[in-house]
Amino acid sequence: MRACIICAGVCILFNFVTMKRILFIVLSIACSTYQSSAQERFKAGLKVGVSTSQVEGDTYGGFDKAGFDGGASIHVKFNNKWSAQLEMLFVQKGSKHVGDANKGDYSYYLMQLNYIEVPLLIQYTQKKFTFEAGPGFAYLISGKEYDGVGLIVNALPFYKTEMNASIGINYKVYKNFGINWRFTNSLLPIRGFYSGASTWYNPGQRNNVISFTATYTFGSAETE
Repeated sequence: MRACIICAGVCILFNFVTMKRILFIVLSIACSTYQSSAQERFKAGLKVGVSTSQVEGDTYGGFDKAGFDGGASIHVKFNNKWSAQLEMLFVQKGSKHVGDANKGDYSYYLMQLNYIEVPLLIQYTQKKFTFEAGPGFAYLISGKEYDGVGLIVNALPFYKTEMNASIGINYKVYKNFGINWRFTNSLLPIRGFYSGASTWYNPGQRNNVISFTATYTFGSAETE
Protein backbone atom coordinates (compact mmCIF):
# COMPACT_ATOMS: atom_id res chain seq x y z
CA MET A 1 0.00 0.00 0.00
CA ARG A 2 2.77 2.43 0.97
CA ALA A 3 4.66 1.52 -2.19
CA CYS A 4 1.57 2.31 -4.29
CA ILE A 5 1.20 5.67 -2.59
CA ILE A 6 4.87 6.44 -3.21
CA CYS A 7 4.56 5.38 -6.85
CA ALA A 8 1.46 7.49 -7.28
CA GLY A 9 3.22 10.49 -5.76
CA VAL A 10 6.19 10.01 -8.03
CA CYS A 11 3.89 9.79 -11.07
CA ILE A 12 2.04 12.95 -10.09
CA LEU A 13 5.30 14.80 -9.53
CA PHE A 14 6.70 13.50 -12.82
CA ASN A 15 3.56 14.53 -14.68
CA PHE A 16 3.59 17.98 -13.07
CA VAL A 17 7.24 18.55 -13.99
CA THR A 18 6.63 17.21 -17.49
CA MET A 19 3.60 19.45 -17.97
CA LYS A 20 5.60 22.45 -16.85
CA ARG A 21 8.29 21.55 -19.34
CA ILE A 22 5.76 21.04 -22.11
CA LEU A 23 4.04 24.31 -21.24
CA PHE A 24 7.41 26.10 -21.20
CA ILE A 25 8.34 24.61 -24.58
CA VAL A 26 4.96 25.56 -26.08
CA LEU A 27 5.21 29.13 -24.77
CA SER A 28 8.77 29.41 -26.00
CA ILE A 29 7.77 28.24 -29.46
CA ALA A 30 4.79 30.61 -29.46
CA CYS A 31 6.91 33.58 -28.42
CA SER A 32 9.58 32.69 -30.96
CA THR A 33 6.96 32.38 -33.70
CA TYR A 34 5.38 35.69 -32.72
CA GLN A 35 8.75 37.46 -32.69
CA SER A 36 9.66 35.95 -36.04
CA SER A 37 6.30 36.96 -37.47
CA ALA A 38 6.64 40.47 -36.05
CA GLN A 39 10.13 40.80 -37.54
CA GLU A 40 8.77 39.75 -40.91
CA ARG A 41 5.79 42.13 -40.74
CA PHE A 42 7.44 45.21 -39.19
CA LYS A 43 10.63 46.72 -40.56
CA ALA A 44 12.38 50.02 -39.97
CA GLY A 45 14.14 52.01 -42.64
CA LEU A 46 16.04 55.15 -43.53
CA LYS A 47 15.88 57.41 -46.58
CA VAL A 48 17.90 60.39 -47.75
CA GLY A 49 17.86 62.48 -50.90
CA VAL A 50 16.80 65.75 -52.46
CA SER A 51 13.56 67.63 -53.01
CA THR A 52 12.73 69.93 -55.92
CA SER A 53 9.79 72.23 -55.31
CA GLN A 54 7.65 75.11 -56.44
CA VAL A 55 4.75 77.03 -54.92
CA GLU A 56 1.46 77.46 -56.73
CA GLY A 57 0.33 81.07 -56.62
CA ASP A 58 3.69 82.82 -56.15
CA THR A 59 3.75 83.94 -59.83
CA TYR A 60 6.87 81.84 -60.54
CA GLY A 61 6.89 78.48 -62.29
CA GLY A 62 9.24 75.51 -62.36
CA PHE A 63 10.64 73.11 -59.75
CA ASP A 64 13.73 75.28 -59.24
CA LYS A 65 14.04 75.17 -55.44
CA ALA A 66 16.32 72.31 -54.33
CA GLY A 67 16.49 71.05 -50.77
CA PHE A 68 17.06 68.11 -48.43
CA ASP A 69 14.58 65.26 -47.99
CA GLY A 70 15.22 62.44 -45.54
CA GLY A 71 14.28 60.63 -42.35
CA ALA A 72 13.07 57.31 -40.94
CA SER A 73 10.21 54.92 -41.67
CA ILE A 74 8.25 52.00 -40.24
CA HIS A 75 7.02 49.45 -42.79
CA VAL A 76 4.10 47.11 -42.01
CA LYS A 77 3.53 44.18 -44.34
CA PHE A 78 -0.04 42.84 -44.68
CA ASN A 79 0.69 40.19 -47.33
CA ASN A 80 2.97 39.68 -50.34
CA LYS A 81 1.34 42.55 -52.23
CA TRP A 82 -0.06 45.08 -49.76
CA SER A 83 1.68 47.05 -47.01
CA ALA A 84 1.69 50.41 -45.25
CA GLN A 85 4.49 52.78 -44.37
CA LEU A 86 4.65 55.56 -41.79
CA GLU A 87 7.49 58.04 -42.13
CA MET A 88 8.94 60.98 -40.24
CA LEU A 89 10.89 63.27 -42.54
CA PHE A 90 12.69 66.57 -42.62
CA VAL A 91 11.77 68.19 -45.94
CA GLN A 92 12.88 71.52 -47.38
CA LYS A 93 10.28 73.08 -49.66
CA GLY A 94 9.63 76.48 -51.23
CA SER A 95 10.28 78.37 -54.42
CA LYS A 96 13.20 79.98 -56.25
CA HIS A 97 13.54 82.34 -59.18
CA VAL A 98 16.75 83.69 -60.66
CA GLY A 99 16.29 86.25 -63.40
CA ASP A 100 17.85 86.03 -66.84
CA ALA A 101 19.96 89.11 -67.58
CA ASN A 102 19.90 88.32 -71.30
CA LYS A 103 16.14 88.84 -71.19
CA GLY A 104 16.36 91.95 -69.05
CA ASP A 105 15.18 90.13 -65.92
CA TYR A 106 17.41 90.96 -62.94
CA SER A 107 14.97 89.81 -60.27
CA TYR A 108 15.74 87.27 -57.56
CA TYR A 109 13.36 85.47 -55.22
CA LEU A 110 13.75 82.65 -52.70
CA MET A 111 11.15 81.06 -50.42
CA GLN A 112 12.75 78.69 -47.91
CA LEU A 113 10.36 76.42 -45.96
CA ASN A 114 11.55 73.73 -43.52
CA TYR A 115 9.03 71.08 -42.48
CA ILE A 116 8.79 68.03 -40.26
CA GLU A 117 6.51 65.79 -42.30
CA VAL A 118 4.66 62.57 -41.41
CA PRO A 119 3.24 60.72 -44.45
CA LEU A 120 1.09 57.58 -44.13
CA LEU A 121 1.27 55.58 -47.35
CA ILE A 122 -0.55 52.50 -48.62
CA GLN A 123 1.75 50.47 -50.85
CA TYR A 124 1.28 47.81 -53.52
CA THR A 125 4.25 45.69 -54.62
CA GLN A 126 4.72 44.13 -58.04
CA LYS A 127 8.09 42.39 -58.35
CA LYS A 128 10.77 45.05 -57.78
CA PHE A 129 8.34 47.97 -58.00
CA THR A 130 6.24 49.30 -55.12
CA PHE A 131 3.53 51.88 -55.83
CA GLU A 132 2.41 54.14 -52.99
CA ALA A 133 -0.18 56.79 -52.19
CA GLY A 134 -1.56 58.43 -49.08
CA PRO A 135 -2.07 61.55 -46.96
CA GLY A 136 0.45 63.44 -44.91
CA PHE A 137 0.75 66.03 -42.17
CA ALA A 138 3.56 68.58 -41.98
CA TYR A 139 4.61 71.07 -39.32
CA LEU A 140 6.47 74.22 -40.37
CA ILE A 141 9.72 74.73 -38.44
CA SER A 142 10.74 77.91 -40.24
CA GLY A 143 9.71 79.92 -43.26
CA LYS A 144 11.54 82.88 -44.81
CA GLU A 145 11.54 84.85 -48.05
CA TYR A 146 14.37 86.69 -49.77
CA ASP A 147 14.62 89.04 -52.72
CA GLY A 148 17.54 90.77 -54.43
CA VAL A 149 18.02 93.06 -51.42
CA GLY A 150 17.89 90.38 -48.72
CA LEU A 151 15.40 89.06 -46.18
CA ILE A 152 11.82 90.22 -46.71
CA VAL A 153 10.91 91.41 -43.21
CA ASN A 154 7.20 92.08 -43.74
CA ALA A 155 6.44 88.81 -45.52
CA LEU A 156 2.95 87.35 -45.36
CA PRO A 157 3.02 84.75 -42.54
CA PHE A 158 2.85 81.03 -43.34
CA TYR A 159 0.47 78.62 -41.66
CA LYS A 160 2.21 76.34 -39.16
CA THR A 161 0.61 73.15 -40.44
CA GLU A 162 0.14 71.61 -43.86
CA MET A 163 -2.11 68.78 -45.04
CA ASN A 164 -0.94 67.08 -48.21
CA ALA A 165 -1.19 63.97 -50.36
CA SER A 166 1.55 61.95 -52.05
CA ILE A 167 1.99 59.41 -54.81
CA GLY A 168 5.23 57.61 -55.53
CA ILE A 169 7.15 54.65 -56.88
CA ASN A 170 9.85 52.62 -55.15
CA TYR A 171 12.33 50.44 -57.02
CA LYS A 172 14.30 47.71 -55.27
CA VAL A 173 17.87 48.05 -56.50
CA TYR A 174 19.61 45.33 -54.49
CA LYS A 175 18.53 43.47 -51.35
CA ASN A 176 17.79 46.16 -48.72
CA PHE A 177 18.61 49.12 -50.97
CA GLY A 178 16.15 50.99 -53.14
CA ILE A 179 15.29 54.31 -54.76
CA ASN A 180 12.10 56.33 -54.40
CA TRP A 181 10.39 58.95 -56.55
CA ARG A 182 7.49 60.88 -54.97
CA PHE A 183 5.21 63.79 -55.80
CA THR A 184 3.56 65.65 -52.91
CA ASN A 185 0.93 68.36 -53.22
CA SER A 186 -0.69 70.55 -50.55
CA LEU A 187 -4.37 69.81 -49.98
CA LEU A 188 -4.81 73.01 -47.97
CA PRO A 189 -3.01 76.33 -48.56
CA ILE A 190 0.27 77.11 -46.82
CA ARG A 191 -0.80 80.78 -46.67
CA GLY A 192 -3.05 83.25 -48.50
CA PHE A 193 -2.20 85.32 -51.57
CA TYR A 194 -0.33 88.63 -51.26
CA SER A 195 -3.07 90.19 -53.37
CA GLY A 196 -5.73 88.93 -50.95
CA ALA A 197 -7.65 87.48 -53.89
CA SER A 198 -8.53 84.20 -52.21
CA THR A 199 -11.61 82.21 -53.16
CA TRP A 200 -13.26 79.12 -51.75
CA TYR A 201 -11.89 76.98 -54.59
CA ASN A 202 -8.44 78.66 -54.61
CA PRO A 203 -7.81 79.90 -51.07
CA GLY A 204 -4.05 80.38 -51.22
CA GLN A 205 -0.56 79.21 -52.10
CA ARG A 206 0.28 75.50 -52.15
CA ASN A 207 3.47 73.45 -52.10
CA ASN A 208 4.34 71.14 -55.00
CA VAL A 209 7.28 68.84 -54.27
CA ILE A 210 9.08 66.17 -56.31
CA SER A 211 11.56 64.15 -54.26
CA PHE A 212 14.25 61.62 -55.18
CA THR A 213 15.63 59.54 -52.31
CA ALA A 214 17.76 56.47 -51.67
CA THR A 215 16.25 54.01 -49.17
CA TYR A 216 17.58 51.32 -46.86
CA THR A 217 15.44 48.77 -45.00
CA PHE A 218 16.79 47.04 -41.90
CA GLY A 219 16.45 43.28 -41.45
CA SER A 220 17.01 40.31 -43.73
CA ALA A 221 16.38 40.97 -47.41
CA GLU A 222 13.40 39.25 -48.95
CA THR A 223 13.98 36.82 -51.75
CA GLU A 224 12.37 37.41 -55.12
